Amino acid sequence: MRKKWTVQKTIWFFMIILSLVLVLLPIYIMFKYSISDRASWITGGQYPVPWFPFKPNLDMYRYYLSDTRFWANAFLSIKVALLTVTLSTLIGAPAAYALARFKFNGKAVLLVLILSIRLIPDISAVIPVATIFTNSFLYHLPIELKVALSHTILGLPYVVYIAQGVFETIPVDLEEQVMIMGGSKLYAFTRVILPLAVPGLAAGAIYVFLLSWNEFIFSYFITSTTSASVLPLPVYLRSVFGAFTPSPVSVATLSLIVSLPVIVFTFIIQKYMIAGSTAGAVK
Repeated sequence: MRKKWTVQKTIWFFMIILSLVLVLLPIYIMFKYSISDRASWITGGQYPVPWFPFKPNLDMYRYYLSDTRFWANAFLSIKVALLTVTLSTLIGAPAAYALARFKFNGKAVLLVLILSIRLIPDISAVIPVATIFTNSFLYHLPIELKVALSHTILGLPYVVYIAQGVFETIPVDLEEQVMIMGGSKLYAFTRVILPLAVPGLAAGAIYVFLLSWNEFIFSYFITSTTSASVLPLPVYLRSVFGAFTPSPVSVATLSLIVSLPVIVFTFIIQKYMIAGSTAGAVK
């Protein structure tokens, strides 16, 4: 017996289709332009731009994939993003645990101060940060570490905020049971609490990686006084696109290529999000 389509089911189905279209249509348009031949995007008004190229090709992919300078800058951005994730998690997770577990005066004020960096526009916050990096010993650090430290300032509030919420959902009884059995507070944190918090920390790591990978303002100001030839990818792309008017094919190809590291990182971390939801519960 066939089930009847109700109005409610029809609305849900329509919203699913609409969501898919809104997500996939821009990706398809970028892909279409990235493989387009010249006649498919320069029409001169004689015919509409086709939904699929007349003669699809991978010329622009071959060009960028063989560009050693592009890859050098891309690998630097990957190193910066991974360093940012590591620093933000190493600093943010213990800080969030303390905010979630310990009671002390001024805790709410302290949390607001940590989050306050995200309440200020980046263009305002970058000036004092860049001044410190330029006029102190930090100037002599490797470029990837300097940029990662500046990105950590931006990513840390998100990690603290997300991790605090995760730690608050984990019962305190688990730690108390570990300590009754002779374990220390540190042992309970590293062996029981952290594995349970991995899904939340992984979500924060994905967000911080994406933030660092896309970040331009801090990267530009921090590297503006350096003579290094290899720069974070957003700064490098700005210099490339500032030299000439880019074609839609070039922009679409680069957009798809620079999306790949974020997609790969998300799939890798997603595995730990699933595993972490059950790990530690059996310890």
